[in-house]
Amino acid sequence: MKKVILAATLFSLITGGNALAAKEKETQTQQFVIYYVNIQEIINESDKGKQAKAILESKITKAREEIKKREQEINKLKEELRSPVLSAQAKADKETQLQQKIRDLQRYRQDMQIEISNLEKQYTTEIVKDVVNLISNYQKEKKIPMIVEMREAGIIAADPEYDLTKTIIKLYNEQAKQ
Repeated sequence: MKKVILAATLFSLITGGNALAAKEKETQTQQFVIYYVNIQEIINESDKGKQAKAILESKITKAREEIKKREQEINKLKEELRSPVLSAQAKADKETQLQQKIRDLQRYRQDMQIEISNLEKQYTTEIVKDVVNLISNYQKEKKIPMIVEMREAGIIAADPEYDLTKTIIKLYNEQAKQ
């Protein structure tokens, strides 16, 4: 009788221990989850990102208008150069003016491209810096083991349940209002 009780006790300890170990391993596996965000989507969809885009588009529109105006001036000078009543000196002066306006237009285009590119980099850098700080604080607050950037991490497919992009956009918009 003692042998049967001892055998039953040993059996329950062994199987119970295995079940407990399996349960513990399952719990550990469930705790380590990798969440992800899409920084580009945050930049595009956040209020600050939309404001930056609007500013850049406004700047681009103004630059295009100025370029169009300068091109019209150049075309007007070209028309004047075709006039048969211009003296040789007047033609030479108009040709000099035309060349100067063409150079000015090229310089203006280059300057605008550089200025807009720098402005875009500035806004993007500022937003990314703010978002990275926000994500870091969120990760600590929620005790999340890891948050990765979707494109940088090379994620091909992921469960949308672990996508924090919309949450971060919402938090970033709230933070920006403060």
